[in-house]
Amino acid sequence: MTTAPATMRDNPSTAARLDSLTGLRWIAALMIFCLHIQSESNYFVADSRAQHFLDVVLAAGRSGVSFFYILSGFVLAWSVRPADTTRRFLWRRFAKIYPNHFVTFLVAVLLLSWRGMEVFNPERIFYNLTLLHSWVPQRDDIWYSFNGPSWSLSCEAFFYLCFPLIYAGLKRLRPAAWWAITAGSVVFIAVLPFAIKLLHEPFGWSEHFIVYHLPPIRIAEFLLGMCLALLVRDGRWRGPGMWVSFVVIIAGMAVAATLPEQYGLARDAACTVVGFTLLIPAAALADVRRTRSIWRAPRLVWLGEVSFAFYMVHEICLYAVRHTFGDDEPHRPTVAAGVLVLATFCLALVAAVILYEGVEKPMMRLLTGRSKRPVTGGRGATSAPAGDGLPAPAHEPLVAAAAGDRITAPTA
Repeated sequence: MTTAPATMRDNPSTAARLDSLTGLRWIAALMIFCLHIQSESNYFVADSRAQHFLDVVLAAGRSGVSFFYILSGFVLAWSVRPADTTRRFLWRRFAKIYPNHFVTFLVAVLLLSWRGMEVFNPERIFYNLTLLHSWVPQRDDIWYSFNGPSWSLSCEAFFYLCFPLIYAGLKRLRPAAWWAITAGSVVFIAVLPFAIKLLHEPFGWSEHFIVYHLPPIRIAEFLLGMCLALLVRDGRWRGPGMWVSFVVIIAGMAVAATLPEQYGLARDAACTVVGFTLLIPAAALADVRRTRSIWRAPRLVWLGEVSFAFYMVHEICLYAVRHTFGDDEPHRPTVAAGVLVLATFCLALVAAVILYEGVEKPMMRLLTGRSKRPVTGGRGATSAPAGDGLPAPAHEPLVAAAAGDRITAPTA
């Protein structure tokens, strides 16, 4: 890979939209959906060849969460705007994630009530609605309460709170330090699931909680993404293209599939972190340079835009289908199970579109005062979101633009 054009370093606003990263976000969400399909034993007979195939191939979907964390750090550091403030940034992040979380929480309450489950538990409700549920040791009933995938939002909320301070610190460092932090983060993520085995129940906490749920540990992936963005923006990234990166990712997934279960859920992130570290900058540079990228296809980009809503509804749909068609089906034929999986996917996608169009987009407009993005400059260039409705005191630190709409290049 050659050095990025000088114009990208000197004038970031000339860079194109990063639609390839939006498209890849859909692939990560689909990986997580496949993981949860794989874990539903009633879809396929537990000892069938189909189930075995799914166990081996789809379990690597756990690394989709790691991809999201790295991508989140990259996007926020990439789209920093000088006129932004900490308060406006945090409010936009709240407006982006919380309405979806709250609505899916209510849907989950209704669904669990329909199933006759006890839903009024003040402790679980408190931790879930305050996005603190990944901080509670040894309590999977709190981690996965109501809408299970929302546990990851607890980590994301912590990342958002830390972002302004971390970004300000990184900008004071030299590029050599960015490289060092990138390498250190990769090594930390890669060795953590294996190194933790040297300790027995450290602090009285399970290894699973420490390496998979604890936000201060998972922030290493977010920090990695931030450093990658700074290296790319400064024209200093050196790495292979997307196809080589995909080969590295597939090889990492294959290695993860051979590792014993004792290394826990984080082994997949450990084995794919190198590939993700190569892929995200490669995809960003493909968009900056307008080189060919299959991940920039309009339909795939649209799916990427609804991927957060899909992530938030997919397990609710899995639960609803599973209990509608029976928990105790012991010998469902493989073909019938495949049809049921396809129907579940279609239901989740329809629900995601409804959530995206009916909650996510209108609540972003309502809470942030945003209208449409005015287009400026050349093809694909966009201005900063208009009208957040909040003052911008000059003394507040530089922070990032909202990510999770279509990912955009930095604006001057």
